[in-house]
Amino acid sequence: MSAIEVAALPFSVVVPTVYGQMIVHRLDDAQGMHLFRHGRANAHGEIMLLADILSHAPSGGRVVIDVGANFGTFSLALSRLVGAGGKVIAFEPQRIIYYMLAGTMALNCAINVHCINAAVGDAPGSLEVPQFDYFSPLSFGSVEFGPEQRETLTQPRRHDAASIEFIPVVTIDSLGLERVDLLKIDAEGMEMEVLRGAEKTIERCRPVIYAEWLKVGEIELRERLEALGYFVQNCRLSDNFLAIPKDLANPRDLGSVMAVDT
Repeated sequence: MSAIEVAALPFSVVVPTVYGQMIVHRLDDAQGMHLFRHGRANAHGEIMLLADILSHAPSGGRVVIDVGANFGTFSLALSRLVGAGGKVIAFEPQRIIYYMLAGTMALNCAINVHCINAAVGDAPGSLEVPQFDYFSPLSFGSVEFGPEQRETLTQPRRHDAASIEFIPVVTIDSLGLERVDLLKIDAEGMEMEVLRGAEKTIERCRPVIYAEWLKVGEIELRERLEALGYFVQNCRLSDNFLAIPKDLANPRDLGSVMAVDT
């Protein structure tokens, strides 16, 4: 097969999963590979945990924010629990991956999922999109939008002046939401910025927060969540915190909270 033929091969493929038909990148060596092999996300246990917790929220108009949606496993699975009167707001900053996310929601008629091609931070603005080759293998969910790529990947981050593009940065507070039941943050090192830009929403709505600490620091993120008035629990399933508002009458009533360590 010639180089031209290889380059022309599509990298977007439809995969049957337990959440529904999903468009994924066939060269993704993490989430994509896991969906191919198992028909479910590598974070399937976490999705089930959050689904159980969300099912205990008052019905009618449930709202989920998915920061760092990637191919949309969390968003698609949870869309069935928010119902027709609720919504999932899914942010994905990589334009190519965003196309797959939005396509997946269209395939599944998930009209209660609102896909947004933007990064989430602590102030409105823009970020330069990291440059990687989408025709080569990569863990696309591990791409960082900071000044450098700290996690080692299977291909180097490029800096081609002719290919520079920027993505909008929005804050959660700018959405002006009156209800948020669940805020999931997987922002590859930008978790603190996401929280700073969501302080008013968190104070007003008191959502359950599920946030990754791997790249931002376990101690720093725990202290920040506790300062916002949350019980913080370390999830056995991954490098994430499950944060429950202290003002809940009994946070232990939230179904599968038993699945995490205190």
